[in-house]
Amino acid sequence: MSSTKYFITNANGFFINWYSPLLGIETRGQLLSAAGGLGDDAVYVGEGTTVDATGLTATAGNDVIYLTGDFDDYTQSNQGPTYTLTREVVVNGETFTESVKFIASNGDKIVFADGSLAIGFSDLPNFPALDANNLDRTETTPPNPLDSSIPAVVGDDATKVFITDSSGVNIAAGIRGSVFTVAGGTGDDTVYVGVGTIVNAAGLTSTTGNDSIYLEGQFSDYSQSNVGPTYTMSR
Repeated sequence: MSSTKYFITNANGFFINWYSPLLGIETRGQLLSAAGGLGDDAVYVGEGTTVDATGLTATAGNDVIYLTGDFDDYTQSNQGPTYTLTREVVVNGETFTESVKFIASNGDKIVFADGSLAIGFSDLPNFPALDANNLDRTETTPPNPLDSSIPAVVGDDATKVFITDSSGVNIAAGIRGSVFTVAGGTGDDTVYVGVGTIVNAAGLTSTTGNDSIYLEGQFSDYSQSNVGPTYTMSR
């Protein structure tokens, strides 16, 4: 199955939001993966998405995975240090499978709606099951990733997003300070430009498919410029 791949090149740490419940641009049912970077990175996993975060947690930095379900909602399995957490969610009568795969690494943690858990088992010969008794109940997943205490992105090094799914995907809004460059795909893709973010979607709209870009401001809020067919809108 094809997916959308995020490559984090910002060494200062980057936050990726993979959750959008907005009608018409939901993220449920999508396949996502992340690779890099060297900083303290985090991903917010939306309900009903399939996520491969092994390329994130295997790198340097104290990385965080945010899940919207409680710890007991998920079944777990592992092969050595590679863990997979899975649950089923029902939305409007439709069932979605949600899963996240990650590598247990010192300094990293996974956060649930009812607590957080350190996943630093890399110094052990055997890798134990995640235990709810070790949950830190003082830290939980915020209900809204774009309106929370999660810090804004530092620096201006763009994270590259590659869409390889030909059926069309929805790219959720980034947190304030995020910089994205989006490339692909051949389907009808959508990019939601969050408040205070920079998105280069030239590699998206130049491909086939009926693509859409959603902006939060009104048309009159933006100044515009163009060089040939390439337009830039700013506010």
